[in-house]
Amino acid sequence: PLWSAAGKEVTTIEGLAAGKHPLIEAFTAEQALQCGYCINGIVMSAAALLAANRDPSEAQIAQALERHLCRCGTHVRIVRAIRRAAQASP
Repeated sequence: PLWSAAGKEVTTIEGLAAGKHPLIEAFTAEQALQCGYCINGIVMSAAALLAANRDPSEAQIAQALERHLCRCGTHVRIVRAIRRAAQASP
């Protein structure tokens, strides 16, 4: 619920884009952005994953994204983009 965010910092997809987060650049470079239905949630889940794990395995990436429904078939590019962002992050 909204009240649970009171007094906490909340990062949005716009916040990642404004800060030039490596995920935004990696998703663009890998052409992992398609219809827009799922991508915001996927990018935010990937950002949370990379914040907790700087070098996730493919299995860890799959687990982090398992709750997202993507019907575009860009899963391979999405995983590549997350791996690319992990390598680009300081």
